[in-house]
Amino acid sequence: MSVQLTLCRLCIRSRPEFLRALANLAATYPDDLIVQELDCMAACDEVPAIMVETDFYPQVSPSDLVALVREHLAPPVADRKP
Repeated sequence: MSVQLTLCRLCIRSRPEFLRALANLAATYPDDLIVQELDCMAACDEVPAIMVETDFYPQVSPSDLVALVREHLAPPVADRKP
């Protein structure tokens, strides 16, 4: 199941650590992660802000980004094998 990640292209360009985390996620999940870059998300006071599917997350650190994507890509608890 793929996950859509939406972010502001202009806001993340000045954050190399965020770009590295994003590149690592894209390489790790090439078939599961859809990255949508917008010119503006109208969230300038909460940069860097992202959306995972339809959920909005303000002031996301690179480690938060990785955790959120992994959480959304993980199978539901009931589907996990022991």
